[in-house]
Amino acid sequence: MYDWANSAFATSVAAITPVYFVFLFKEAVGEDGTVLGIFTGSSMWSLGVALSTAVVAFSSPVLGVISDRVPIRRALLATYTTLGSLCTALAFFATWTPLPWLWMFATYVLANIGFVGGLIVYNSFLPHLGPRHLLDEISSRGYAYGYLGGGLLLVVHLALVLATLDGDYADLVTRLAFVSVGAWWFGWAIWTLRVVPEPPLASPAGRVTAASAVAIGFRELRQTLREIARFRVVLVFLAAYVLFNDGLQTVLAIAGAYAADTLGIPLAFNMGTIAIIQFVAVPGALAFSRLADRISTKNALTVALGIWVGIVLLGVSLAPLPPSAHGDFDIRLSYQEASGDYGIEAAPDGDDPVTLAAGGATWEIAEGDAVRPSEAASLAEAVRGGDGVEYSLSIRGGPHDGDSAVGAAHPSVLGDGPVDWWPSFVRDHVWQPLGLGVGPQWLLLGTMVGWVIGGSQALARSLFAQITPQHRSGEFFSFFGFIGRASSVFGPTVYIAATALFDTRVAVTAILVIILAGTLVLRWVDVREGARVAAAEDARAGVA
Repeated sequence: MYDWANSAFATSVAAITPVYFVFLFKEAVGEDGTVLGIFTGSSMWSLGVALSTAVVAFSSPVLGVISDRVPIRRALLATYTTLGSLCTALAFFATWTPLPWLWMFATYVLANIGFVGGLIVYNSFLPHLGPRHLLDEISSRGYAYGYLGGGLLLVVHLALVLATLDGDYADLVTRLAFVSVGAWWFGWAIWTLRVVPEPPLASPAGRVTAASAVAIGFRELRQTLREIARFRVVLVFLAAYVLFNDGLQTVLAIAGAYAADTLGIPLAFNMGTIAIIQFVAVPGALAFSRLADRISTKNALTVALGIWVGIVLLGVSLAPLPPSAHGDFDIRLSYQEASGDYGIEAAPDGDDPVTLAAGGATWEIAEGDAVRPSEAASLAEAVRGGDGVEYSLSIRGGPHDGDSAVGAAHPSVLGDGPVDWWPSFVRDHVWQPLGLGVGPQWLLLGTMVGWVIGGSQALARSLFAQITPQHRSGEFFSFFGFIGRASSVFGPTVYIAATALFDTRVAVTAILVIILAGTLVLRWVDVREGARVAAAEDARAGVA
C-alpha cells in the first residue's frame, strides 16, 4: 500500500510539474532564455533531479547500516514521507512568490528527497515479507498496486485540467493537484506505517543516542566495504544496475520536460499519456512476474531492458509533422469580406497577447484581434524571419490567401543536429505516411513504456533481494539505493551537458547508450551463486 500511496507523486507530479515548471521558467526568462547561459527549462529540471537524488544517495548507506542495528526503519519511512508530501503540497504557493519557477524548483528538490529516500527505506522491507521464491511476485504486485493507485488519482487530475483548460481556474487547478498529491501520499502511507512491523534485527545495538547511532553506521559501513569482495555477484549486479537504472531513471525524470520543451506536447495530453501508462503497467508488471517464473528473473529483466532500448530509440525519432492544413497552424488569420481586414481566429495563448517583431516593427496579437492586409503579410514575415520564433501562421482568404510561415524554433523544424537525420527519416517514412501527429506518437511510446516499466523495476528489486542476506537488508538495500540514486545523478548530468553542447535529442541518445551498456553487463550476473552466498551469510548469523 505504500506503492499505492507514493505513486501519486511518481505519476501526477511527473505528468504535471515538469510541464508547469517549463511554463514558469519560460515565462520568467523568455522562450529562448537560459539561466547562467547554460540551463534551459528541461536541463534546469534535470539539475533538480540530480541535486535531490545526490542528497539521498550519499546519506542512505549510513542510514541503512544503522537500520540493521537500531529499529528505526519505520521512523525513517515516516520522516521521508512527511518531508515529501509536505513539500509537494507547498508547491501550491508558487504563484505568490517573487520567482515562481525557483519556488517550484526548491519544493520539487525537497519533495523528491522525501520520495527517493522513502523508496530506499521501503524497498528494504521486501526480504522480510516472504520467502525468496515469492519475491518476484511480491515485488511485481507492489508495483502493480502503485501504478493502479497513482493512475486513479492522475485520471482525476486529468479530468479537472481538461475541464478548466484555458479558463480562469486552470492555474489554480494545476496547483491544487500538488496539494491533493501530498494528502494522498501522506494519508495512505499512514496505513503502511500502522500495519507493517519493524523488521527483526539479527544483531541489535541496544540503547543508543543519535551520535552513537551515526558512529555505528560509519563503523559498520567501513566493515562492509572491507567485506564486499565476498559478494562478487552482488558487485557485478550493482555494476549493471548503475548503468541501466541510470538510464531508465533519467528517461522517466526528464520525459515530461522533453515532451514540453522539444516536442511541444501540451500538459493535458502528457497527463493523459501518463495515465494510460499507469493502467497498462498493471498487467505489464504481473506479466513480467509470470515471465520470470518461466525463464528466470534475470532473463525476464534482460528482455525488459532490451525493449527499453527500442523505446528510447523510438523516443528520439518522435517529431511533430509540419503544419499543412489551415487548422494545423498556431496563428490563423481569416479574411473578413465586410471590413476588408483579417481576423485572428486563433493565437497560441488565446486572449493573452503574443509579441512578434520584424523589420523594426512589433505587433501584439491575440485571438479576436483584426489586422490590415499589409500587416498580415508583415506578420507572416515576422514568423518566418524572426529569431527564435516557435509559432506557425496561416492566412486564409483575401489578397494573401494560402500564405503561411513556420518559425525557426517551431517544434516541427528539425535542424542540423548530429542525430536529427533519424527523426527526419522516421517522420518521412513512418509518421507522415500514417498521418500520425506528435500526440499519437507520444501516446504510442507511452503505451510501450507501460508494458515494461513495472516489470523492469520490480524484477531488478526482487533479483537484488534474492542475492543479498536477509538479516542485512537495510544495509544492502541502502547500497542498492545509493548505487541507483548516485547513478541517477550521473544521467541527468550527461543530459545537461549533451543538451548544452548539442541538443536534447543527442542527450536522449546518450542515455540510450547507458541502458544498452547495463543490459550487456547483466549477462555476467550468476543469480544461483549469489543466492547461495546470501543463504550462507544468513546461516552464519543464525537467521533461518
